[in-house]
Amino acid sequence: RRNDRMKITRKKSKVIAKQLPTTSGIICGTENPVSLHCRFYELESGEVATMFTPEEIHEGHRGIMHGGISGAVLDELMGRATLHSNIYKDKDWVTSSVTAEMTVKYKKPILVGQKMYGFGRIDRAEGRCFYNSAEILDENGEVMSTATGVYVQVELPRDKDPEYRQTSKDREALRPDDPKEL
Repeated sequence: RRNDRMKITRKKSKVIAKQLPTTSGIICGTENPVSLHCRFYELESGEVATMFTPEEIHEGHRGIMHGGISGAVLDELMGRATLHSNIYKDKDWVTSSVTAEMTVKYKKPILVGQKMYGFGRIDRAEGRCFYNSAEILDENGEVMSTATGVYVQVELPRDKDPEYRQTSKDREALRPDDPKEL
């Protein structure tokens, strides 16, 4: 699904799970002081969603979030779509995927201090490749940026070790303050 319109109306979807964050990542790192601290929610629709509010540390130009960080959020959304629990119902672990190609379109600047929403999905899968898309919207549904990407499943060297899996199916427990739908 590609969206080149400047405003969209989304039908909300029920949150069914919360993916585990990383500790050091720039987008969702729990222990990284400059992280956006995004949490990624799996939706009943098959999408992955997040919310974030950029701070001054995320600026490119004064008052505007750096475009590279916008791109990183979109990449994370599309990458995490490949981890959605709907895909791996019959497996005990998730195959890792890496970004092979990504195109970002910047529609409007993201202002520091303004709450944003991101949504990512798999548009189609062929063999080991996922063809994905994502967008960042403001609270009014204005499209700030969009992306498309190709993600390739890979087997990492340690994935063959039964004691180690790069990505598990484990999910963080949903808390009362987590959104019920996005």
